[in-house]
Amino acid sequence: MLLALASMPAIVFYRAAEWCLRRRLRVPAYLVLAVLAVGTACGLLRLTGVIIFPSDHTWSVDFFNASWRDEGVGFLMIFGAPFSGVLAALLSRRKQDGGSSGAQIEEKT
Repeated sequence: MLLALASMPAIVFYRAAEWCLRRRLRVPAYLVLAVLAVGTACGLLRLTGVIIFPSDHTWSVDFFNASWRDEGVGFLMIFGAPFSGVLAALLSRRKQDGGSSGAQIEEKT
């Protein structure tokens, strides 16, 4: 169930990033990727308990009863799934172009 919910925004963001890359709009795709990477990192840090706020309910027997774990999973759903879609589009475009710049190197004879 969780995988199905995460795959929907990943597919939408994959298609949007693919559309931007076909139109040679690389800068918006990289900006979106950077914002999503920060959100994904924040979600992972909240999920693992590295970032805990003073108002968080931290002691719990149930794994998902702590507020910081709940917020971490929420951040991963909101930012992590689209991050994977944009990254997949950028990597597939890079493979199609044949390198990072996409320019062909000509040999002088």
